[in-house]
Amino acid sequence: MIVRFVLGLILALVSLTAQAQGTWTAWVYSPADGSVVRISAQGEIIDAYRLPLSPAFNAYGIAALTSPNGRFVAYTAIDTITGGGNQQLVVYDTQAGVIRFTYDLTGVDTDGLSFARFPHSSAFDENAQTLAFGVVRGGDWELVVANLANETLSGGAPLTADEAGLEHGNMLPIPEIVRGNAVRFFLLPLGTSYFREYAANLWTPGQAVVEVGASSAFSDILPRSGEIATPVYDPDLPTAATSDGPVLAYNTVDLVQNGRIAMLHDSSIDIAQVWWIGGGSQLLLQGFDTGINADVLKVYGRDGVLAGQFSGGLRDIQGAPDGFVGLFPSGGGVGIAYVATFGGAFSSSTIWTTGDPAARLIHVQG
Repeated sequence: MIVRFVLGLILALVSLTAQAQGTWTAWVYSPADGSVVRISAQGEIIDAYRLPLSPAFNAYGIAALTSPNGRFVAYTAIDTITGGGNQQLVVYDTQAGVIRFTYDLTGVDTDGLSFARFPHSSAFDENAQTLAFGVVRGGDWELVVANLANETLSGGAPLTADEAGLEHGNMLPIPEIVRGNAVRFFLLPLGTSYFREYAANLWTPGQAVVEVGASSAFSDILPRSGEIATPVYDPDLPTAATSDGPVLAYNTVDLVQNGRIAMLHDSSIDIAQVWWIGGGSQLLLQGFDTGINADVLKVYGRDGVLAGQFSGGLRDIQGAPDGFVGLFPSGGGVGIAYVATFGGAFSSSTIWTTGDPAARLIHVQG
């Protein structure tokens, strides 16, 4: 989701020089040529490389997903020469320098690929070398668990609506987290307005699908612990809903791990998205504040105490050990903004800029 920018935030970000401290690294992907540039917290280019293409493919899609520690990168490859819609999903192993897995995506558009819509790095399990992704093809859905170690599908085939006993049709499976070859996911209906909550399911290839609670399209997952922070509507608490706004405004964030525990409540905004930041010790909330008629970003600690807020927004937000990182428009391209969220007053800085407006921030490692 690209949030409207408030001019004051843009000016503040652009006016500051790169003063960030820390050892994290930002990964920027350019669909124009399939390049990945890794940039230090001080704005220095560490390295750059181009993701490989299989024979018969000559272009890249807009989507890319990186595993939590950066070993694997999943992306899409396109054949623009034949014009037959030939495309595939590719997983590149950055350690071995080889393509580890491919999957045919013929008949799948960008909206019909899970990590093009909601790029959760927790859809990878690096230890088990597995990746889960969902697609919609031919008007129905399939959920795939790929075994990257032997380049096969776990269970031998994707999960389909018939096998799962779930709803058919234009539903996109969104994997939230994978452990081994077991994947927690929900079905996102395409072509309609998003609901507030969806049933969360657990599937292990060879076993029946089990419902395990609820989730949201706007949640975030800590890969190392599996904690899911998800915005929900609590009817017993005040909300930011107004006569001309959402009837059921998200007003609470839950932590989901072995059950649901209400973590914090905010009635001043309709919570549109949450992210884990600060190494998992903080949460970033984005929403529209009707009181000031602007988008806001709010930082909360795990204790539910508000640490600070400001107007504006960023896209491709990623948590960093000492704050968060995101992209903002800059001179016809985009810039990397870093926001430190510890030690009192927040500080913002522009780390790096590129003239490519389609560049995506796909990972922050550190």
